[in-house]
Amino acid sequence: MTLALLAGLAGVGILVVVETPGARPLWLGAGLVAVLTALKLGGPTTRRLRSVRKGRLGERLVVDLLRGLPDDYWLVNDVTLGLARGSIDHVLIGPCGVVVIETKRVAGNIRCRDDGWSINGDRRTNGSGHVNSGACAVRYFLAERHPELVFTALRWVESIIVFTHPLSRLEANTGQTIAVRYSQLFQAVLELAKKQRMEPAIAEQLAHTLVASQTRGAAAAGRGLLTAAS
Repeated sequence: MTLALLAGLAGVGILVVVETPGARPLWLGAGLVAVLTALKLGGPTTRRLRSVRKGRLGERLVVDLLRGLPDDYWLVNDVTLGLARGSIDHVLIGPCGVVVIETKRVAGNIRCRDDGWSINGDRRTNGSGHVNSGACAVRYFLAERHPELVFTALRWVESIIVFTHPLSRLEANTGQTIAVRYSQLFQAVLELAKKQRMEPAIAEQLAHTLVASQTRGAAAAGRGLLTAAS
């Protein structure tokens, strides 16, 4: 399956024309045939690749939006922790406290009722499970390294799911997870800041601790850790 997909991708745009005397041109669409074969055999792989591309677009949009926050906010992207289920899209630390943010690029009608989800009428078992798992993992990790903050700055780690597709329509009440559209994310962060008011020195300390845990080391510090206004 994988070889067929790679062969198809490699053959895109290769179309050979052979003309013989007294005959119509013979079109040898080897590349096209390979692509069609790959799509037929490798459909799930193709869909996964497309899903990754959509996810990355949503993550870039969120990073660009949060750059508009003041300098006392820190944003750590693409975080991997042992207790989390998969990577965490974003961890925002600042006056808002510690907030785990997951991006979803889904078009259509999205409903959330007490963490019960449906998308275009299809029920989802637990659309908040991944981001809540990430929030628990981040809190556990930071609390283990900063036990003095367990009952203050790390008392609670918030989780937000942000829908970045322009054609998404969201209807949500308040569950364990805050669900917002892309246009509402900035204001949601500011509202959390009114409740939390984490000190800048603590926010910076927690952000550096989180970045230092990532296996990319210096690369993570340069790309993943951002002052939002930089």
